[in-house]
Amino acid sequence: MRFKLVLAVKSESFGNVLPVSYQYELSAAVYRRIRENFEAYLHWLSSNGFAPVDDYHNRLFSFSNLYIPRIRVENDRLHILVKRVQMWISFLPVRGTREFVETLFSGTTFVLGDRRSRVELAVEEIIDCPVPEFTPEAEYLALSPIVFMVPRSNRSMEYIGPDYPSYADCFYRSVLNKYEKIFGRPFEGDARFSWSLLSEPKRKGIFMMRFTPEESKVIGYMYKFKVAMDPLLHQIMYETGIGEKVNLGFGCVEIFRREAFVDEKDTLSSEKENPNVKII
Repeated sequence: MRFKLVLAVKSESFGNVLPVSYQYELSAAVYRRIRENFEAYLHWLSSNGFAPVDDYHNRLFSFSNLYIPRIRVENDRLHILVKRVQMWISFLPVRGTREFVETLFSGTTFVLGDRRSRVELAVEEIIDCPVPEFTPEAEYLALSPIVFMVPRSNRSMEYIGPDYPSYADCFYRSVLNKYEKIFGRPFEGDARFSWSLLSEPKRKGIFMMRFTPEESKVIGYMYKFKVAMDPLLHQIMYETGIGEKVNLGFGCVEIFRREAFVDEKDTLSSEKENPNVKII
């Protein structure tokens, strides 16, 4: 279940300049709202059949970068040249989710930035997005950088892009691992899978916790792609993201074209109603 948040830029508070790497601060703002409404979060999980101690950092939702129609970039600063920006946030559970999102975000403000520049954003509107029909094949675009890592011989981790030889395998394993974390068992549906790149990937280096002793850099890629797999896996990827570090706002995707095929509806509901599925 996906929502668009329309955010008013309150430039009179701190100005209109963000760091180019604002993703850590955006994720912190989202999780702050969950922590401040933790009882509502637990109730929402429980009402959807999920354990109330569920780890919300990398399972049941994903969110995009900010969509800013007009910007000016100067070095590592991003000047917002519009009065409103947007972001998207998706949730796998559906029961009571609209009310939960309103509890989290209605009438709230975010202050994003670092010690050099900040911007205050006020949630002005929450818009329900149409629910897509999940078919065996669809084309997607990344709404935030997609991140994958593989181990090096010295046991450190290397960020990889779509030109990596086994990138498609990493992609599919990511979806299967997400399924297993959510449902508590390996995926046993249609195992057919294919993946192909549809655009030139754009490499994005995003700083986390800039200007602090914990500063690090995450490498992800923005691109369009086509994937064919079980419709339930499409739904999980669409609602909960793909790849590593989804908890930090990476790996949010959007469907821009799908196969003209009417598939069974409510695939997630049928899975959750199976008494052999363990919900964690």
